[in-house]
Amino acid sequence: MTKKLLVMAGGTGGHVFPALAVATELQQQGWEICWLGTKDRMEAELVPKYNIPIKFIQISGLRGKGIKALLKAPFAIARAVWQARKIIKEYQPNAVLGMGGYVSGPGGIAAKLCGVPIVLHEQNAVAGLTNVWLSKVARRVLQAFPNAFENKEVVGNPVRQDLFQ
Repeated sequence: MTKKLLVMAGGTGGHVFPALAVATELQQQGWEICWLGTKDRMEAELVPKYNIPIKFIQISGLRGKGIKALLKAPFAIARAVWQARKIIKEYQPNAVLGMGGYVSGPGGIAAKLCGVPIVLHEQNAVAGLTNVWLSKVARRVLQAFPNAFENKEVVGNPVRQDLFQ
């Protein structure tokens, strides 16, 4: 039986490119990969170029958007969790990999609700807010640099193979 992984990463190259490195390596090892992202960020165009199917949820950042956005936030997050839960139920991954970005929050919550193991990777020296929250429920937390999280495995940052060619 083929193992299935849902990769959750979006927004910036700092999240997307390391996630692509992991996804393509796991594909070569026989894993089936699906990506959870947002339609209006770079992953929407980039991920399909690597022959990885992508599913979308609606979510965006909250910082600096004003009081109106903060008041709407619980409803937007609930909608995004529901959308991610539906995708997880349909895809039935063996695990989800959270690589950061807004999409990882609702995706991680949905994975927890569905009983799907969560693995996180933090690419930065200081952990992002989404990864800090999800680290409390993740099965495994990996980090590129020591001290982003206490007592977690340091594995460095994944690098795409096409950079070496």
